[in-house]
Amino acid sequence: RLVEADMEGAYLDEANLTEASLRDALLRGADLRFTNLQSAGFQRADLEGVNFEGARLVKTNLQSANLRMAIFYHADLDQADFRDARLPHAVLIGARGTGTIFTKADLSGIYAPKVSLQRAQFNEANLESANLVAADLRGSNFSHATLTQANLQEANLQGATLSGADLTGAQLDSANVKKANLQGANLASATGLTQTQLDTACVDDATKLPPGLSRPAPCVTSKTKH
Repeated sequence: RLVEADMEGAYLDEANLTEASLRDALLRGADLRFTNLQSAGFQRADLEGVNFEGARLVKTNLQSANLRMAIFYHADLDQADFRDARLPHAVLIGARGTGTIFTKADLSGIYAPKVSLQRAQFNEANLESANLVAADLRGSNFSHATLTQANLQEANLQGATLSGADLTGAQLDSANVKKANLQGANLASATGLTQTQLDTACVDDATKLPPGLSRPAPCVTSKTKH
């Protein structure tokens, strides 16, 4: 147990910290490349600038942690829990995960082109100015998320839920929004969205559309995701 430990700048690359308890620990700038952090607990830890390149973060608990400018290059984030965590300007190039939880997290300005985060939870998260170019976000939940000025060009949002999301100024050129739930979403000043794209998505009367686009016929959904 390393609760409240001070390991600022520690060099722990390739260490096995499976199920380690690092709650409230200070690890700013630490080197955690290729570490095994499966089921470890980093609740409220200060992990600013930590290098998690290639790390295994399966089911890792990072709730309310400070991860500003942390590096997750090619990290495994399966079912990791980033609820209420702060990740502004974090780097997630090549990161992958299924069922990762980012509920109410601050992901503003993240650099995550080609990230693969299927069926992730981004509900009520802040993704302002996030770079998600060509990201695989199929089946993910962005309900009531802030995606203002986010770059979603060529992103795969097939089957994703964006109900009530704010996409003011978001870039959606060539994004796949097939069967995406855009009910109540604000797309009024989103750019790059075509009628062909929109016709494959699910909108409702509360969806705010960009000028020049027509509201498609309501799509039949068995149940709206929340």
